[in-house]
Amino acid sequence: MSVQVELKPDWARVRFNSVEPSAEPTFADFHYFWLRHNCLCLNGCRHTATKERLIDAAVVPLEIRPLRASVETSSTDGTPAVSLVWAPIPTKDDTGKLVVSDEKEHVSLFPVEWLRENAYSFEREYSHELPPHDTALVTIDYSRYVQENGSLSEIDSVEYKAALFDKLQKYGVAVIRNRGDSTEDIIYDFIDPSADVIPTHFGRIEHLRTGNTENTNNDQLGYTNSAVRLHTDLCYAEDVPGFQFLHCIRPADVGGENYFVHAESAANYLKTEVNSRAYELLTTVPVKFDRKQANFQAQLVSPILRLSDEIDPETNERKLAQVRYSYFTQGAQTKVPFSQLREWYEAQQVWDKLLYRNDFQLKAELQAGDVVIYDNFKVLHARNGFSGPRHMAGVYLNSADLWEHLGAAKARAGSLEAST
Repeated sequence: MSVQVELKPDWARVRFNSVEPSAEPTFADFHYFWLRHNCLCLNGCRHTATKERLIDAAVVPLEIRPLRASVETSSTDGTPAVSLVWAPIPTKDDTGKLVVSDEKEHVSLFPVEWLRENAYSFEREYSHELPPHDTALVTIDYSRYVQENGSLSEIDSVEYKAALFDKLQKYGVAVIRNRGDSTEDIIYDFIDPSADVIPTHFGRIEHLRTGNTENTNNDQLGYTNSAVRLHTDLCYAEDVPGFQFLHCIRPADVGGENYFVHAESAANYLKTEVNSRAYELLTTVPVKFDRKQANFQAQLVSPILRLSDEIDPETNERKLAQVRYSYFTQGAQTKVPFSQLREWYEAQQVWDKLLYRNDFQLKAELQAGDVVIYDNFKVLHARNGFSGPRHMAGVYLNSADLWEHLGAAKARAGSLEAST
């Protein structure tokens, strides 16, 4: 196999030229900031006479990414080399001040043998891809299941709910277009008629709009037109509802778009691709979640990322069981020693920075009659600020009720398919 270079979102994979079978490692992964810091060029990165390093690690942005990459042939010895082209970065002058380079692009050329000799991550066994960020993957058009008279046949209903099962199992979120006007009817898309929704101190169904008079304890962000950043709901509750759906009664005149992040995937990505220490802190440091309103208060202490008690036999590690993340109900941090508090805040910032990358988010602009449902243990949700009379109905559901109902439809769909 010839030498290849693959540009991933946060690192590069170099596949070495090897003849199968081979005892030599076939590939290695390299962080982009490591590659930029270790540039071998004599154009500002190494001294022209002594070849000593001139570039300071402190000036290399940790989020740096190359503009493009290729495999070239070295002009000196004809061996393969990996070429990476970067946007210019500031450098330090002789007084230590940052100065802006006048170069338009910077080229780093790494002999493949140099990369092999200096590799620090051969053939990583565990790595994670980005969270799902293509909204088309999670979208279902309800109208394609509806007959001309506006009803759903038994088979159509089974196929619709089986599709919901698949989306929620794989992605933790589903956007349902053109579902209809009745929030009460929509509830039973997800649970049996013998089950019911989970009421909260806000009421049975939340009407998320300005000027709310239907719900109790409406002194909270959801009933304003302000932006609400990524979070999970009811972090302060011992028994957190497993699912929530939002039914769009009326979209905003301007703004109000929803967006989501599959936090389980984001946490795994943080752990293996970005910063394992940040992951460790988020899974171990307790946080006080405190919902304090005029006529209600509840508190709970838990890490942001709660791990399961069971060990995953594949990785021999504990899997992520639940995400509790809510900036607006997070209380003062009093559980971390003085010398470690900065590290804890840095871990939160690394995590938050990942969540707000475009390649981590699913974005959905809901119209009247649209619905979005998401796993409140694994998926973060948010909305942009808005103007105009935006109205969403919010409903909480029990996970067991949902999986029993949709799982039965999935099994029925399999039986129907097998009989045809």
